[in-house]
Amino acid sequence: MTAGFSKVRTIAVTSGKGGVGKTNIATNLAMIFRRYKKRVLLVDLDLGLANIDILLGFHAEYTLHDVIAGRKEMKDIIHHGPDGLMIVPASSGVEELTYLNEMQKDRLFKGFSGLDDEVDIVIVDTGAGISSNVLSFVLAANEILLVTTPEPTAITDAYAMIKVLSKKRKNLNIRLLVNQSCSKEEAEITVKKITSVTRRFLDVNIEYFGYLLRDPNVPIATRLQKSFVKEYPNTTATSCLSSIAASFLKKDDGTQALGIEGYFRRIADEKYVDTLSPNS
Repeated sequence: MTAGFSKVRTIAVTSGKGGVGKTNIATNLAMIFRRYKKRVLLVDLDLGLANIDILLGFHAEYTLHDVIAGRKEMKDIIHHGPDGLMIVPASSGVEELTYLNEMQKDRLFKGFSGLDDEVDIVIVDTGAGISSNVLSFVLAANEILLVTTPEPTAITDAYAMIKVLSKKRKNLNIRLLVNQSCSKEEAEITVKKITSVTRRFLDVNIEYFGYLLRDPNVPIATRLQKSFVKEYPNTTATSCLSSIAASFLKKDDGTQALGIEGYFRRIADEKYVDTLSPNS
């Protein structure tokens, strides 16, 4: 392995608009990776609206902020969820990631670097939209999965997200997932609406990575505070997401993974974050 790089893949799951099912996708994708015997760490960085704990029905007594503050070690805050899924819960204190002193940075990096040998895949559930925090969490990852729906507002906001990201990094590769589609054809039309514009105006590669059909079992599982892939293993949404997970495991985006420590080092690096200001 090349010095300075890791075998750990970091996947940022994001969206231009809230309410498109991003957190459900991130959580259930992580659950499917566990079926492939992958060691998965699910990190909740949806600041202000963190709800993976609610989605999976557990109470997060400690969060990442407790590690930064020196009150807890990483091993103390990791929640072991269904099927051995490891979860790092969020808190509003995570917003301090870009304003850490040297001691806090050391705690953060040491906490996560200790997990590099225990994890194969890190899935980061970011917030929606184009705030500087969201952009830094997305661009620090090796792989980006952008979730949208066929709704016009979701399509517009997905394009806005792509436009901002493409200005921050050249030759960016974004994987697009269409959620809550009525049909395969509707998902393909949604993708064409986005890519027809991005090809003309943006320096970015949009890779259509699949779709999830509307499935009544998904909201039922959400109300039960259960993972839909676990509660309804044979339902349509589970089948669709399983195909997407298999594609992730088969494909490599060609970048060298920086691992968990490298991911959080990018976020906390002041020079890196400064380049992500909305007006830059």
